[in-house]
Formats: sequence, structure tokens, C-alpha cells
Amino acid sequence: MNDLNPEERPKTVTIIVNGRKKTLPKKEELTFEEVVALAFDNPPTGDGIQYTVQYTRGHGHKPSGTLVEGQSVKIKEGMEFDVTSTNRS
Repeated sequence: MNDLNPEERPKTVTIIVNGRKKTLPKKEELTFEEVVALAFDNPPTGDGIQYTVQYTRGHGHKPSGTLVEGQSVKIKEGMEFDVTSTNRS
């Protein structure tokens, strides 16, 4: 149980994306697309570019896994994401 009043609860969450800390407004979930956007300042684009998103340190029922386009994952403080791009030719 959380003894803090709603006004005292943190309004941000810090996650790690490709080794870099990212502090975000507190929300329940992040989408695949949001994680990719956080991973790259200038994401690779073009025909055949695909992304792989893996996460660790997630919630108890699914602490690690992979996201695919269109999916989302419940986030928590300290969660880690690794995003890689590949070029399928």
C-alpha cells in the first residue's frame, strides 16, 4: 500500500533506453513506437528498416520480453529497453 497522497506521488518515471536514462511523465504503458522514438534522435528510415525492442526489469508477471510493432508494455521505474535497427534487403 502506498501512504503518499496523490499530490506527493512521483509524476515522472525514469527508464533506461539503449543505456541512456530517460525521464518521462508517469503513465501506464509505452508503445513499441514510443520506445523506438526514445532510442534514436534520428531513427534510421527507408525500405527494409525494422526495429527490435527487448526489455528487462519489467513488472513481476512479465519482467522481460520483446515488443513488436503495435504492441505496448506496462512500464515501471528502472525498466530497461534495448532497441536495435536492422536493414532487411
